[in-house]
Amino acid sequence: MAVISGSNMYDILRKSFSILNPQLMHHSERTAYILYKMLQTEGHMSSKEMADYVIIAVLHDIGTCKLEYIHQWAQFEKDDVWPHSIFGFLFLKYLSPLEDKAEIVLYHHLDYNKHYLIKSQYIKIAEYLFMADKIDVTMSMPGTLEPDYLQKYRNIKYSAEALNLFLKANTRYNILEKLKKEDYLKELDELIASVSFSEDYKRKFLQMLIYIIDFRSQYTVIHTLATTIFAQELGDLMKLSGQDKYNMYYGALLHDIGKIAIPLSILESTGRLSDKEMDIMKKHVEITDHVLKGIVDDDIREIAIRHHEKLDGSGYFRGLKGDELTRPQRIVAVADIISALYGKRSYKEAFAPDKIKAIIQADADNNKICPAVVDVAVKNMESIIRNFEKKKEAVLGTYMQIKKQENDVHAFKVQINLRICSYESAYVSSLIS
Repeated sequence: MAVISGSNMYDILRKSFSILNPQLMHHSERTAYILYKMLQTEGHMSSKEMADYVIIAVLHDIGTCKLEYIHQWAQFEKDDVWPHSIFGFLFLKYLSPLEDKAEIVLYHHLDYNKHYLIKSQYIKIAEYLFMADKIDVTMSMPGTLEPDYLQKYRNIKYSAEALNLFLKANTRYNILEKLKKEDYLKELDELIASVSFSEDYKRKFLQMLIYIIDFRSQYTVIHTLATTIFAQELGDLMKLSGQDKYNMYYGALLHDIGKIAIPLSILESTGRLSDKEMDIMKKHVEITDHVLKGIVDDDIREIAIRHHEKLDGSGYFRGLKGDELTRPQRIVAVADIISALYGKRSYKEAFAPDKIKAIIQADADNNKICPAVVDVAVKNMESIIRNFEKKKEAVLGTYMQIKKQENDVHAFKVQINLRICSYESAYVSSLIS
């Protein structure tokens, strides 16, 4: 039943991340390539292990995608490196299939001469990532990759082992020349394509991409996850086939990924959008189409991009009519509306079940959304919402947990610095005694 490959998964990440910040994606993939060739030179890992570390390297600066950092990521590389490292750590720890390796991102800016203070089984990979990151950042600075410069910070910022490994990898694979010509992208694609990822891994990975939108709009993430749950409830009640339910799940999960490119002022608007703002908002469907086209199965993509089409042809972005819309597409369209109505926003409270039923019934009566789907939704609204509330904790509980921790990043940063200072003091005391 699998229709999304590891390559598909990576391509969606690449397109989404590039929309957020093309320059940052460029840096991330170059860093990932340097790390990959270092690991390949070392020769101790399987393709699956290296693919995991490559993906982590691509996401190593994901914490800069928080609103206040996204267009200033290079500056934060020079100044206070902890906030985006902590955000990235929390993101991978709680919202990705790579949670056990999240510490790599947390410590990827920690100087080598402080590594003895940290107890982590992944500190060596963090060290290699630090080396790869610095090599890419400094490539544009004249003279910085000369041997004398590299040796200057040997065993201070990075270990002699990491430096020697990079130099050996560069000699063997001609890394720096390939980076100049962008020949490296094909090699990254080939690595990802060579690995067989589990369905659970791919599902968690795609969910993770939805969470990336949260760096811009919490409401959008909650709405997307709620739409997915409501669609699953309706699909079960309407006895969709296994393949249809599978396609519908991913279609619903990815249906708003195009909102990654919509201005935050529109996504988080506290009132009715103007006509101009609404035209911009509607573009999210075309952007979703752009992100998914040629990557996921067409059935999934069409479910994702048709959730605003109407039976009478008045919807967008294609103006399709009823006989052109499949049952899974119609279900997601109704689930999207229920999610929007049931969700609490800054400008409205959650609507009561009776009000939701009245609104979707009126839409069905006016030939906007599918009467058959609405009939099932209206007859089962209370149980649908009850089941949603049961599932919500499992789906949204971890997400809300990370939101609480994000609000206390300063305290997290202080804890890390205190831990390092404490270990340093203990180390110095042991030397004196």
